[in-house]
Amino acid sequence: MEELYRKHKDKGLIVLGFDYVDDKQIVLDFLREHSVTFPNILDTSDEGVKTGFMTYGATFAPAYYIIDREGKIAAAWGYVENSTRGIEILTKLGIE
Repeated sequence: MEELYRKHKDKGLIVLGFDYVDDKQIVLDFLREHSVTFPNILDTSDEGVKTGFMTYGATFAPAYYIIDREGKIAAAWGYVENSTRGIEILTKLGIE
C-alpha cells in the first residue's frame, strides 16, 4: 500500500489506514519498520471498534481506504500481498 501511495499521491491518491484491534506499540513498530507515510488511525476503544465495524463496514484490520477526489471512500480492503486491487481502483478513479 505504501508503494502505491508514494507512486500516486501527487496524482491525487489519498490512502488512510485504520486499525481498531492491534496494540499501539505493534502498530507503531510496523509503521516505522515499513516506513509508512500515509495517514493512519489507531483506535481500539469501544467507539473505534464500533466505527470500524458499523460505520465503515470493515471486516478486517488493519483496513485501508482509498479516498476519491470528492472525499468519499472509493474502496476499502485489508492487506493482501501482491494484490492488484489498488491498481484496479486507481484505474477506475482515473489516477493510474
